[in-house]
Amino acid sequence: MQFSNKLNFLMNITNTSNKELAEAISVDRSLISLLRSGKRKTPRNHDHIRHMASFFARRCSADFQFHALAEMLEKPELRSSTPTETLVDYLYQWMLGDKPVLERLLENVSPIPPAPNLPPEGPLTHPSMPSEGLTQFFYGNEGKREATRYIINIAKQLDKASPIYFVSDVNLEWLFEDYQFMSEFSAALSAIFQKGFTLYHIMPSLNFMNRYVESLRYWLPIYATGNARVYYYPRLRDNLYRRSLIIIPGYCVQASTCIGNASNLMSLFSTDQELVNAYNDQFQYELSLCRPALVSHTDPNEFITCFRELLNDNSPVIHKASKPSPYTLPTECLDAFINETPESTWRTTLQMDLADASLFEEKLSRSSCIELCPLATPEDVRAGKILFGTDYKVADKHPVYTPEIYAMHLQHILDLMDKYENYHFVPVTPTDRQDYNLFASESGPTLLVSNSSPFYMLEIRRPELSHACYEYLMRQADLVGYEGIRRAKIRMQIRELIQELRQ
Repeated sequence: MQFSNKLNFLMNITNTSNKELAEAISVDRSLISLLRSGKRKTPRNHDHIRHMASFFARRCSADFQFHALAEMLEKPELRSSTPTETLVDYLYQWMLGDKPVLERLLENVSPIPPAPNLPPEGPLTHPSMPSEGLTQFFYGNEGKREATRYIINIAKQLDKASPIYFVSDVNLEWLFEDYQFMSEFSAALSAIFQKGFTLYHIMPSLNFMNRYVESLRYWLPIYATGNARVYYYPRLRDNLYRRSLIIIPGYCVQASTCIGNASNLMSLFSTDQELVNAYNDQFQYELSLCRPALVSHTDPNEFITCFRELLNDNSPVIHKASKPSPYTLPTECLDAFINETPESTWRTTLQMDLADASLFEEKLSRSSCIELCPLATPEDVRAGKILFGTDYKVADKHPVYTPEIYAMHLQHILDLMDKYENYHFVPVTPTDRQDYNLFASESGPTLLVSNSSPFYMLEIRRPELSHACYEYLMRQADLVGYEGIRRAKIRMQIRELIQELRQ
């Protein structure tokens, strides 16, 4: 969508005139007219866009405005309860430019932060544990939130960690429409899973990718804790009859049902053990029909196993990282890192990378590989700012690139490009967010690796989502260009950087 279309949309739903907006952001009225007609493109002065976002956010108060914004911005959580500063950020990012659906997902790879300034006993807490044998019914979205409060309260009061079984096909409006509840629910979930609880989650169907990703963004931080087992049902569903289950086995169940997208949601909460066991049996049967969708890893040894599976696969692979991959290092560089790194954990990791380097060359003899990453500046390399492996320091003896080793690494990349026509190194512009690496295979799993503390990896095995990740990276590679004359220019760019490093 063009900037002019976005501006006209916001001015229409807020009933704003050219004069009002011009006065609010201190520009001439004629500029607003040019922007609305499309004769002027997105303002280069981003302060103007920030002031516009602030102005329009203050003009939004009616429910119909927030519903319209939720649809247009593809942010279903937008409601009249959304804080103004949050709406300003959403509008600002949207007016700057649309982001691919996968990029919006990847913006949320860090763990859920605690909700700010929450009272010790907020509205999610009930005064006491519900009595055994209690069954209550609730109606509508507010009723579902009330039933959820009971579940959270029980989990918080348990002396030992427990599995939590969760499946949901219902619309998430019940969660998104109350921003305060959503924040408190996130904080409560974070606290529960820090206690060692394990989530068994059956993901919803992939009928609408945009809505699905918005839902996934909410759960992704919990997956990243390593305390989640995520599955999907591989068969088609018509989405007519929808339900959700949250079960703490042996304690309680919350169940909700509705038809289609109808708002007449009915929920029950029960501590009756026969009812809890009956729903638990239903969940276990559904789980037996499912396949793993996401596997969360926090053990570095598991990372190596997943990477080697990717390297042994025969299908093309593409990845985006914050720095050149360890397996494109020449063996003499890895030997130098190993000899200069006394810390045993790093020595083990580097020795594994040394083994992977030969596997990578074997893969290039069978299939193609595209590597997207920014190149470091000579100044940063000389200053010792380019860490090996991750973008955060995990130990005092964390190996760093020297100008000599970085130049050797780049030279080996050129050698690989000479030897294998199907290996493409594509320098990309550094971005503010480089805290994840994404490895995607055309027909295999996708690996999403945290590049900032805490370190974790998500192994994505759901075919539709893996394919979306692969296409997302391929489009980025196509946009930059990596074949023909562009390949020659890349080689020239790398050679020039090598010369600068060796001066």
